[in-house]
Amino acid sequence: MILELKKTSGLELNLDTEKAKLILASGIHFSEPAVRTIDEMREVLMDKKLSSPKDLYYMYRDVHLETDSALLEKNKLRYDVTVIKPDPLGKELMKTAGHYHPGSFGELYEVVAGRGFCMLQRPDVSDHTIIKEVIVVEAKAGQKIVIPPGFGHILINPGPDNLVTSNWVSSVFKSEYDLYKKAQGAAYFMVKAALGTEFIANSYFKRNAEIKFVKPSAKLEKFGLAEGEPIYPLVRKNAAKLDFLNRPLDFDYADCFITADPKK
Repeated sequence: MILELKKTSGLELNLDTEKAKLILASGIHFSEPAVRTIDEMREVLMDKKLSSPKDLYYMYRDVHLETDSALLEKNKLRYDVTVIKPDPLGKELMKTAGHYHPGSFGELYEVVAGRGFCMLQRPDVSDHTIIKEVIVVEAKAGQKIVIPPGFGHILINPGPDNLVTSNWVSSVFKSEYDLYKKAQGAAYFMVKAALGTEFIANSYFKRNAEIKFVKPSAKLEKFGLAEGEPIYPLVRKNAAKLDFLNRPLDFDYADCFITADPKK
């Protein structure tokens, strides 16, 4: 089945749901997707003996209209699209490897299709084995997730459909994966349970914060964000709204999330 993604992405994108592959219209710049395999992810999995599924997710980096190339370069921004398969990883739910950003850089995600969770974690600056804050954000298509400065994060797909996300990020740095590998995963593993899902703490950490369950704010005018309005057109309509990605410490992030009931 071919799923149209233009309404939620703002670009002429379609998804081949059986192959979990994007179909991009002519005039859209993109690189062939980087494929994250189970062998590359083994270090961060709860069950390190798993051998399938072979491919877990696909990362399309630097996706944009060719006519917008100079605009993205001027504003030091990059737009990516990630397709995360729904297959479980044993008891654990499908997830990304997890990464931190150097310095204080943040990120802006949008759920383009499906439903997912983003698990954010903030370590102590002097000891990464102490996690001072853990936030789990549940989001559906059209909702945005702002990653504040100082947080690492993973994306989790509870299924049953493919999870497609897009993101704006500063183009002046590279993500750092080493601490997630060293810790053999995030602060918690999200797993299937008899009554839904549960979170199992990662024993690597000396001290682990309790999880705060939240949902994205429906509207953040300062960042130009509104539920149901895709984030890609922002770079053409009002690129200044994305300045927080390159000047993260100049902004307040307290209103990015709404407290949620994890049982609902």
